[in-house]
Amino acid sequence: MKRRALNALSRMNRQNACQHLLLSVVLATLAAPAAAQLKAPGGRASGIFLPQAGPQTAAPPSEPQMGVPQPGQKRSQLVDEVVAVVNNSVITRRELLDRADEIESQLRAAQREVPPRADLLGEVLERLVMERVQTQAAQDAGIRVTDQEVDRAIESVAQQNKLSATELRSRVEASGMSWTKYRDELRKQVQVIRLREREVDSKVQVYDGEIDNYLAARKGGAAPAGPTEYNVAQILIRVPENASDAQKAELKTKAEGLLKQAQGGADFAALAKANSEAPEAAQGGALGFREIGRLPALFANAVVDLQPGALVPEVVESANGFHVIRLMAKRAAPAADQPQASERITQTQVRHILVRTGPNMPEAEARRQMTTMRDRLTHGGDFADFARRFSQDGSAQQGGDLGWVSSGELVPEFEQAMNRLRPGEISEPVVTQFGVHLIQVMDRRETEVSAEKQRDFARAEVREQKLRAAYDDWVRQLRSAAYVEYRINRQR
Repeated sequence: MKRRALNALSRMNRQNACQHLLLSVVLATLAAPAAAQLKAPGGRASGIFLPQAGPQTAAPPSEPQMGVPQPGQKRSQLVDEVVAVVNNSVITRRELLDRADEIESQLRAAQREVPPRADLLGEVLERLVMERVQTQAAQDAGIRVTDQEVDRAIESVAQQNKLSATELRSRVEASGMSWTKYRDELRKQVQVIRLREREVDSKVQVYDGEIDNYLAARKGGAAPAGPTEYNVAQILIRVPENASDAQKAELKTKAEGLLKQAQGGADFAALAKANSEAPEAAQGGALGFREIGRLPALFANAVVDLQPGALVPEVVESANGFHVIRLMAKRAAPAADQPQASERITQTQVRHILVRTGPNMPEAEARRQMTTMRDRLTHGGDFADFARRFSQDGSAQQGGDLGWVSSGELVPEFEQAMNRLRPGEISEPVVTQFGVHLIQVMDRRETEVSAEKQRDFARAEVREQKLRAAYDDWVRQLRSAAYVEYRINRQR
């Protein structure tokens, strides 16, 4: 039976943790409403199971994770000033400072080091630009998000922050942000998720040969060493659309001057941070290690024969502007760097009772009913009998029994609640996109991973790597195609 490993999802969350309002957990997270009607592997009918890993199954996107303001945190009251123009919209100084304040608050709450304010503002501004580019792309693609989808996202955010929806709203409004604005921001992120599902996730496939190579490398077999990867850094001097010949000549001269400084021994990363208009400027212009086929063709042709540390001797011109390019390093992709799949896993035997919510069953009423039912169960009621009588899930005839499940097989809200329970315990009411659940863990065990399951884990790991690379490329393409004009120095 094929099952998805959750580690691919959790890592995607950790990467997005400080990206924006919506990532206070982080992109923390993860079952999309779109997966709601998928049946369980092996013919089980419960919709709480995640879709199986496989070459035709797109990984679920991150759920929206909207930050919850800390108690006492207030929105800044400043006169707005435009700090950046992104296509046909603007980013204001208030947006920039509010976002920086939120991230600082989150870092302090997590007892993590807060970077210098100037560095933080530069990074936050670029993240705001990237968010705006993606949101506009989703809107241009005609993607619509229903009020129901926003409601489900709000429930998810509330649960992740251990709040009720009412408490979440109170916290948001106490911060000075209107509830309508909060919902609008959440709606935009769901739009982006839907766009990414369509443009990235649905197009990534994993082939048997890739799984074979992964497993051989993990076991120390004689798998190929892997392709050569190049870490290229750039300084981009962007040329505006409809620029005159004189403007182009002036910008090319600027790029050539930066190239001469780099050739003379100036710190390339510092030059990139101060001058580059590329998305990775804040990271010193480095794109990170990539196979040659995943580099832009102009870059690939320029660096393929260079030695690490060398500069491309001339400025490279593209449709976006003028590039100063350096090959930072290259390597053979090491097998040891690939994620490891455990050969033993923990499985949980679990059962549940589900009351579906909807127009005829508000969530508050479902919670009330489930709280009453839990009280009866903890005072001697028979869980299997209650499941057969009251559960609205396909597992009802089996007394709510879902069998033995592995990590990543169930939607995150359900799995997180299940993992907190000891055998025999019954959860408080748990809300997912399917309704309200009572969950009981019956037993746990350690089990060997079969060869088939090892391939499923490997497939999930390889898919995660490919999704991450495809997503990075997609975002870079969106950013390159966008018109962005900075009205302030990003380093101040």
